[in-house]
Amino acid sequence: MRSKYIYVIICYNTLTAICGNILHHPCSFLPSCRCSSEHPSNAVKADCSHIQLERIPNVPSYVIKLILKYNLIDEIPNGIFSNNTILKEIDLSHNRIHRLTEMSFNGLQNLLKLSLQNNDLSKGNNSFGAQTFSQLKNLKYLNLKNNFVENYQPDISKLVSIESLHIDFISNGIPFLSKQYNKLHKLAILDLSGSTGKCSLPILRNDSFQFISQVQHLDISTCKIQQIQQGALTILKNITYLDVSNNTCIKFEGLKNITSDLQFSNIRILKVNNLHKISDLTTVLKASHIKGLHNMSLQYAFADGNRLQTIEKTALTYFPKSLKFVSLRGNPLKFGSYIFDVVSLINLETADVSDLFRHKTDLHPEKCISDSICTCKEDSVIEPSYMDQSGINFLYAKKGVRKGDIPNLFSLAVIPIPINLKHVNYSSASLRMDVPKIKLSGNKPETVDFSNNLLYSLNGPIYNVESLKILNVSTNFCSNISKFFFSSDFKNLEHLNFHNNLLGIVLPDDINGEIFHNLESLIELVLSNNRIPNLPENIFKSQRNLQKLDLSENIFTSITFRVSHMMDLQELNLSGNRITIVSDSITLQWESLAKKHNFSVDLTDNMMECNCISIKFIKWMTFTNVRLKNIKKYKCMLWNRTFTALHNPKETYNLLKKHCTSYEPLQIALVSGILLIIIIIVGAVVYRYRWKLRYLYYIVKVKYSRLHSEKEEEYSYMYGAFVSYADEDRMFVHNTLLQKLEVENDIQLCLHKRNFLPGNDIATNITSAIHNSRKTLVIMSYNFLKSYWCMFEYNMARMESIYERRNENVLFLMFYEQMSSKDLPLNVLEMIQSKSYIEYPNDEYGDTVFWDQLVNALK
Repeated sequence: MRSKYIYVIICYNTLTAICGNILHHPCSFLPSCRCSSEHPSNAVKADCSHIQLERIPNVPSYVIKLILKYNLIDEIPNGIFSNNTILKEIDLSHNRIHRLTEMSFNGLQNLLKLSLQNNDLSKGNNSFGAQTFSQLKNLKYLNLKNNFVENYQPDISKLVSIESLHIDFISNGIPFLSKQYNKLHKLAILDLSGSTGKCSLPILRNDSFQFISQVQHLDISTCKIQQIQQGALTILKNITYLDVSNNTCIKFEGLKNITSDLQFSNIRILKVNNLHKISDLTTVLKASHIKGLHNMSLQYAFADGNRLQTIEKTALTYFPKSLKFVSLRGNPLKFGSYIFDVVSLINLETADVSDLFRHKTDLHPEKCISDSICTCKEDSVIEPSYMDQSGINFLYAKKGVRKGDIPNLFSLAVIPIPINLKHVNYSSASLRMDVPKIKLSGNKPETVDFSNNLLYSLNGPIYNVESLKILNVSTNFCSNISKFFFSSDFKNLEHLNFHNNLLGIVLPDDINGEIFHNLESLIELVLSNNRIPNLPENIFKSQRNLQKLDLSENIFTSITFRVSHMMDLQELNLSGNRITIVSDSITLQWESLAKKHNFSVDLTDNMMECNCISIKFIKWMTFTNVRLKNIKKYKCMLWNRTFTALHNPKETYNLLKKHCTSYEPLQIALVSGILLIIIIIVGAVVYRYRWKLRYLYYIVKVKYSRLHSEKEEEYSYMYGAFVSYADEDRMFVHNTLLQKLEVENDIQLCLHKRNFLPGNDIATNITSAIHNSRKTLVIMSYNFLKSYWCMFEYNMARMESIYERRNENVLFLMFYEQMSSKDLPLNVLEMIQSKSYIEYPNDEYGDTVFWDQLVNALK
């Protein structure tokens, strides 16, 4: 008994030594392979892929995983794996194997996973017998994709433990799986997809899947399916996943049989992407196509790339209550009356409606037996007059709104959304609009992505978004955010992304930090690539919880905004700007943050300068506690206009200190000398002209006093009104206006054709006429806007009103023509908004009222 015990100890010590040697030299059997330890068993994984192997090496028995993919192996020799009893996984994909024998897998009784994908196991070179896989009693995963070029179903009946099978299927008149599958009781996943192999299954009949009723996961995408007969999928009672995507001959008419057959199954995930060709006309999803969904427990639905433009009214109500995720990507989808039915999806959590109107080119479209295209029309499709500039339709008939009474799509009703919707992806959807006031019907959205659209102005406000945590509006050409867009309902927003917009137009004017005022919970704010030149000191005054601030790729030249109150700020990205130097007040704020926690600043790709002016900043970089991110990439321009690396600030500082010290006395002397010379010159000039200066001072003072007293007494002007008009409108002025105002109402008019003094230049005559007239009457027309001197007269009258008449309303606008606001210059629009104006009428009654109002205004 004692001898046996000693023998066990010796064996244990020997095994430990061997294992230690294995772990130290795991790939000694073939140095070109890459080996690693597989924890926790300490077995070895050998990766021998991509090394041009022509035959399978003799693998040691301690290897548990062997990867031989992407080599030149053409056969599996008999007994090559006889000693590999613990081998669990073999990957022989992408080789040239053309032959398998009954002894090819001898010794692999514990193998769990085998991949022979992309070889040449076609029927012409090899015949699979029942004994080929007889050794693989415990095999659970087998991949034979891209091996067969004709209808051939290898005998895999001995794989009694198989759970996942990936294999080619080419029907050639036999549209069903062979009876051998009936013995694979554990088979749960069957992949016949043509996207990863070869599949041709033109017709699905009632007997196509009669021997795989146990399958739970079925992938028949890209299988050239032309027709699905009713009842073909009924036998799949246990199915939880079905993918019939990329069968472009099925169309939505075929979808009707799919949903009908599976309505009482266990299906959870359904993929029906690309059932229509890219070249098909736009489609309508009808209620009859998806009625069977109502009786399912479906949770995830994918219908991408189906040329879907609209959905029939009430169709959405047939979606099961269990639905949590829906994807409609890549469809030219427009809003319609169906939008009011989305509230029926009470458990929907995620909706992906991105990439609308974007389609890939199909260079090899599938040839269908019948290329009938659904051209049916939904009764409630909106007429073009109900469409706004964004291309969005809404049917307001339910709200009692009449056609023609829709001033704004979103102003008359609450936007309906499912009550439990949490994640919305509406990116790349070609949405073009100013975002107006919006209120959502539900308040559970957590993530909203509207990136890569054209939301060029965010006006708002937006209400009922208390649950929103992540908002992405990047790449929208947005140039305006109103100060009330982010209402108090955004109080829980944590991540806001405005990357690649045009906010440099509006943010610099937000002096009091009103735009982001309600975003107190914000953790991350991205404002990169917005052409921002500067930001006010208090623009982020409410962002006390901010941890990451990204201002990269803008046009900052200096930093002025305050960050000292952001106690949790960890990362400030200022890379890709034009910063030359950072002021002391800002570096002090950064230092205060660095003392409390790890704080980093990225100044990569800026225009930093290393000279005597910035020496203090370079010194700060030498001793700071702030982590300067990517400092090895920093560069700065020296005093001689050459660039140097700034990865070692201390070395640069010492260089600057030496350079600036040597020139400091000379600089002081030079500046002092210049100042002394200036003082002497100014003193001499003042002394030389001291009496003349005093004379001019009193003359100006007397004239100003006299002018002030005359204005107070309201002396009479030379003219009652100066008329500014285009020469093309002279007939109206000289015939009608002159008669009505000067002849009939005794208002003396100043007209440039009549009253300008010859010999004076035009600008002088204009200024004098405006100054000597009580009012200036502008005859506004398109001709007026085109005339340089007309616009000169208008601007001179504005200046007279502001500076000479103490903001008295002396400028009066009369619109001689009907003009759109978009055709008017900004300074004219400002005058219209702040001052009164009058339009020339086209009717007799309006003509009388017009002249009465005009006379009263001028008198």
